[in-house]
Amino acid sequence: MNTIENLKELLKELDQLTQEIVSRLHVISEEEMLDFIDQREAIVQQMQSYSDAVTDQDRIDIQKVLDCDLLIMNKLNSFKDQAGNWLEKQGSIRSQHTAYHQNYVTDSFFIDHLK
Repeated sequence: MNTIENLKELLKELDQLTQEIVSRLHVISEEEMLDFIDQREAIVQQMQSYSDAVTDQDRIDIQKVLDCDLLIMNKLNSFKDQAGNWLEKQGSIRSQHTAYHQNYVTDSFFIDHLK
């Protein structure tokens, strides 16, 4: 395969991967999103060696993929917010647990001076 064919194949793979993820954003899990990011990074790394062979049509195809980034970033921010809320809830649970389960000294004395 020559350089142009390799680049076209990588662009096609990147576009298919992106379109698949965008179509499933409403049901995608964090693990699937991480897999997508890893796959996308690998494809982009491979494409960098072909940067001198990029045509105007390739630039249009790349822009089409980049246009989906806003949707993907919104989903990533949603995951981040969910994780932040979970951590906040865990902190609240921990403080409530600590308040109700204080460790008291059991060898202290109470002396009642009233007769």
